[in-house]
Amino acid sequence: MNTENSGTPQERARLFDKGRLLFDSCDDDGFACVFGYLDHNLALGGWRAEVIRDFMQWLKKQARRDNETGSRAVALLDELDKNNSSY
Repeated sequence: MNTENSGTPQERARLFDKGRLLFDSCDDDGFACVFGYLDHNLALGGWRAEVIRDFMQWLKKQARRDNETGSRAVALLDELDKNNSSY
């Protein structure tokens, strides 16, 4: 597998897990750290952008949950909508 173009499964998993960690740990910054993660990896393109698409699907699934995680996911998705983000 050519890691330059497609990333190893381990690299993809680490990048996805980083997004989850940022989502779980960002509080009072209005999700700025998650926005930075999204913007940076989308700008790099390729497999990193694919991971971001997977992360966004995960986030949308979390938004359906009836708990604190779901509420946070809804808040983040609302912020993305307000900023007319193309995620």
